[in-house]
Amino acid sequence: MLTVAPVLQAAPKSHNLPKLGDRSSGIVSLEKEREVGEEFLRSLRGQIKTVGDPVLKDYLEYLIYNLARHSELTDKRLELVIVDSPQLNAFAAPGGIVGVNLGLFLYGHTEDEMSAILAHELAHLSQRHFARQAEAAQKSAITMMAGLLASVILIAAGGSEAGMATMTTIQGLAQNAALKYSRDREAEADRVGILTLANADMDPRAMAYMFERLHRANRYNSRLPEFLLTHPVTNSRISDSYNQTRGYPAETFALSLDYQLMRARVQVRTAENAIRAKLQMRDGLNHGDPVRRVAAQYGLALALLRTTEFDEALTHIQALRERFPDKIALLHTEAEIRARSGDLDGAEKLLQAALDINPGNHPLTMALAETKIQKGLPEAADPLLRSQVESRPTDADVWYLYAEVLGLIDDTTGVHQARAEYFVLTGNLDQAIKQLEFAIPMVRGNFHLNAKIKARLQEIYGMKDKQRRG
Repeated sequence: MLTVAPVLQAAPKSHNLPKLGDRSSGIVSLEKEREVGEEFLRSLRGQIKTVGDPVLKDYLEYLIYNLARHSELTDKRLELVIVDSPQLNAFAAPGGIVGVNLGLFLYGHTEDEMSAILAHELAHLSQRHFARQAEAAQKSAITMMAGLLASVILIAAGGSEAGMATMTTIQGLAQNAALKYSRDREAEADRVGILTLANADMDPRAMAYMFERLHRANRYNSRLPEFLLTHPVTNSRISDSYNQTRGYPAETFALSLDYQLMRARVQVRTAENAIRAKLQMRDGLNHGDPVRRVAAQYGLALALLRTTEFDEALTHIQALRERFPDKIALLHTEAEIRARSGDLDGAEKLLQAALDINPGNHPLTMALAETKIQKGLPEAADPLLRSQVESRPTDADVWYLYAEVLGLIDDTTGVHQARAEYFVLTGNLDQAIKQLEFAIPMVRGNFHLNAKIKARLQEIYGMKDKQRRG
């Protein structure tokens, strides 16, 4: 868990620190955690390349919220950020922020293994490890939190050396502090995470399996993945994970087709080139497990899409859709193949029919809006995207596309408002302020809209002031 694994040396016992499992914090309130976390989420989005794929987002959001429902989290307001990196990494930050690198799909062979890492991160949040760590310092707690979160951003972006350098600088903020891995916090997150897996009817031993695989794969690796820099995996930790599951009955857990489809999607996306991706997926068609064969065929369709071999891609995806007609990921990909091949009418018809059955579905709505734009019908995309910004107001990718559509329908005021929201979410508050200042002269005759824009402008000024004061 990147945000809490580097920990300051424990303070003297006289400081009356909370016991493990005590999620109270006298110095850092939940409200302050959320405020600081949201600020750094904006900074994170502005500094690293994130993934806007609605299909991946939808899958991960559902998985994380399902785990959260079975976790010890009391505040289940969560924000997902997917980092566009094939490196193994995941992290959680105060305020319910959960970050996932694409590489986690590559290392996690099953949904339960992926969920084990996510459950571990959620446990750090539910046990309030970051606040307790800051409280242990008893001095400059918020400054310490902000500094450590800054290092998280650097490490999440793949700049582990710069991130560790930031952590080293933070050392000087506390007397006799030494940044080291907190074995007790990690052990607690393992224990609570395993309980979350069991409560969610997932394999509680998946955490041990994942740790075991990572340990084997990186035993002789001189450059460890970012995740292992802050989650050292030892034989004793693997043994502890197995020991904690002794009371659970031995069960066989079926592979999740949804997860295997998403894993294939990531494998194709992160492959060095489309030809390599095609070869990998063709090999997978001979796999002994039927679920993995289906995923390989899906991956092959995606790889063929990359090489613009539309006819063969369509053949594979339609064969899969005949077997699994309710899988939205498959339908979304067929629509994408049709649109890319020039059959915009076919893509539109397919997506509209699916949305009639699944109203408001995020991946389908975004795909239909993009198809309308490609057809030169931005006015038809407007209500679709408006519904998405209303239901997903913190999704920067939705605001970006909505601003584009508003520009195409000549709603200049709306463009400035949408751009402002996009810039807020990506940490560029100065640009957000400029956009709203551009909009104000355009709405002088509209009292309600003028007041709304000015109120939002004051909110952003407030964010900037808090940012400046740290």
